[in-house]
Amino acid sequence: MKVKEPFGIVTGCHAGDRSSVVATLASIRHYMPHIPVCLVVDGDVDVSDLEQLYKIIILRVEELDSEPMRDLIRGTGRAKLAAMWEGPFDFYVWLDADAIVWGDFTAQVRRDLDFQIFWPEISIPSDADEVPPWLAHFYFKLDELKEFDPDFEWRGHPYFSAGAFACRRNVITYDEWIKIEKWNDDVPGGIFKFWEQGMLVYLILAKSNRGEINVDYIDLQWTRSFGREDIDKDCAHAGLDFPENVGKPMIVHFCGRKPFIFDFGAYTRPFTIARLAHHRQSRSLVGAWLVIILEDAGVFLSKVLKKIKRVLSLS
Repeated sequence: MKVKEPFGIVTGCHAGDRSSVVATLASIRHYMPHIPVCLVVDGDVDVSDLEQLYKIIILRVEELDSEPMRDLIRGTGRAKLAAMWEGPFDFYVWLDADAIVWGDFTAQVRRDLDFQIFWPEISIPSDADEVPPWLAHFYFKLDELKEFDPDFEWRGHPYFSAGAFACRRNVITYDEWIKIEKWNDDVPGGIFKFWEQGMLVYLILAKSNRGEINVDYIDLQWTRSFGREDIDKDCAHAGLDFPENVGKPMIVHFCGRKPFIFDFGAYTRPFTIARLAHHRQSRSLVGAWLVIILEDAGVFLSKVLKKIKRVLSLS
């Protein structure tokens, strides 16, 4: 796809998160009504209603010009790579389909950078002696990675969730990505973790180490590990609507435990507000709730059936 705009927001979906990405899109349009938006679609998913309602650009994985690129991305959760290589914006913010916009944060996006990490802190001090165990769980096995890149400096970086970031188009080239895919394939059990996250984080940090790209970080991505006091304060008087006055504009990313209403241990309110905002554009409040209840009941039932099958297979 040719570049259409200098800046925009990109998100993605496949059949499994079609019901979630509507919250992402509704939140973008509420807080940033004039920002161009692209939806990367993986698979045979009908999004014609979303295209019309939100006036968005559709980029389908199956329509990418390169067959090897289609094969790499198709059905793998790598939709964000289509945005990087074939997206319609010179510079963009990427959001996973389990993330929503919470206020207008565009003034904090630095388009003078090649990549802007959305994370609040340096995760590993620059003088650290020990490798934290979470590095191999969420990102990569350092010893195995060092076999291919012995000069990689793993300390002194913000290790971020790859569900939200800002970057320049083609900041990582297709050839660079394929190279580390091969590294991963050459090691039994692989090097990189959490689908594409470990690869993306490594490549950005390594290219920054070498001075090839200009990278900085900013506290713009909320995940459940950071506490929810600020969001609860925003919601205190908003009822079931988006709060108009947000104390700290950011991206609210529900990575890990998903915000389904029947998971009583999950934090769901902001995401439910966004889902309701979408469905209330064509239904009453009761009708919008009914859609969400039916969607989440289906998810809950599917999980129960999977557990039953696992138990039966072990007995």
